[in-house]
Amino acid sequence: MIIDEILKTQKAVILDGALGTQIQKNGYDVNDKLWSAKYLDENIEVISQVHRQYLEAGADCIITSSYQASIEGFIQKGFTSQRAKELIKKSIEIAKETVDEFWQNTQNKNTRIKPIVAASIGPYGAYLADGSEYSGDYKISKESLKEFHKKRLEIIIIKTNPDILAIETIPSFYEASVICDLLEELDCKIPAWVTFSAKDGFKTNANDDIKKCMSYLQNHKFIHALGVNCTAPQYILKLIKNIKEVSTKPIVIYPNGGSRYNPITKEWEKGELSSKEFSKLAYLWYEKGARVIGGCCETTPDEISEIRKVII
Repeated sequence: MIIDEILKTQKAVILDGALGTQIQKNGYDVNDKLWSAKYLDENIEVISQVHRQYLEAGADCIITSSYQASIEGFIQKGFTSQRAKELIKKSIEIAKETVDEFWQNTQNKNTRIKPIVAASIGPYGAYLADGSEYSGDYKISKESLKEFHKKRLEIIIIKTNPDILAIETIPSFYEASVICDLLEELDCKIPAWVTFSAKDGFKTNANDDIKKCMSYLQNHKFIHALGVNCTAPQYILKLIKNIKEVSTKPIVIYPNGGSRYNPITKEWEKGELSSKEFSKLAYLWYEKGARVIGGCCETTPDEISEIRKVII
């Protein structure tokens, strides 16, 4: 698996940070039900600019803009089904193209591996854009949830070629199991990680026991790494400890920058961690066993640059 191969040559895999946060810092608005995915149609350079910024900051892996990109979400905004499929494909294509362009500069090849691309698979709640991605309380049938994820997975698995699937910000054991069953049903050949969002050091946002979740993933052959993302930094050490007690797979950690999401205002309430403070925490996470490390909401290329300095 590609993560294992990277870990043979360096101590950790450095992920990128927030996409939407950085788009906003670059002067663009993401206050939309499609979030950053709206720029797949409006202005693709907005997304590739952020990918470049993270590559230049030292990211070994960039995550695509497909987190909030779904057939249903695009159709709801007036796109055709065919155009929706094209935009989902484009999210992976633009990430791979940006990596290839970055790698053409020979100076970038001197001290690092060629960065990889992880295709983001967000939860159903990201499509709803009503805060339910932080609870998992969707009030839909299992068949409907499965069909939602199957449409996007088929496009990404069959029509694109990412290095890995980032099944991320999953609030519940239930949703994770639905997605994992689909990977098996589709006989997915692309390695995948699953990361849950957690409310504390013991429970996912849907109140599932983190050990139960990780034990399930440990025994699932299509899942090659596992962990947590979009979670407050203060819970990470306890989460790593609990994950290590039930799993031997590489641990993936990319928490928020210390802020809390307000689903009413659709804004992140300001945290207090500086990029250097965040990187010090990241080193502790590495020491305790995390091997794929980056940032989620409210983190920027500054955090990623500092993480690379202290770990690699």
